[in-house]
Amino acid sequence: MKKIILALIVIVVAVGSCAKKSTPTAAKEVAIDATSVFGKNCARCHGAEGVKDSRTPNLQTIALDKAGLVKSITYGKGHMPAFQDNLNTAEIAAVADLIVGWHTK
Repeated sequence: MKKIILALIVIVVAVGSCAKKSTPTAAKEVAIDATSVFGKNCARCHGAEGVKDSRTPNLQTIALDKAGLVKSITYGKGHMPAFQDNLNTAEIAAVADLIVGWHTK
């Protein structure tokens, strides 16, 4: 009887150690709050909704598509500084999407 119990314990331990470990194959995508990113990095000059005063472009009507916005945000344009060192590509894309969304209002 002791041999049977010992054999069962060995089998259970062996099967348990051979079980497939669950490892994530890809990092989970993190949702980016574009409004928050815009508020922290852009609103000071552009206003909370992209309209502040005559010194800065009205982002609700600016004639740039997403690609143009991504380029301007990444590398800067005119008096606007580059944000490539402050924001990652996902954050820049999210802000560009937010601004493009204002165009459809």
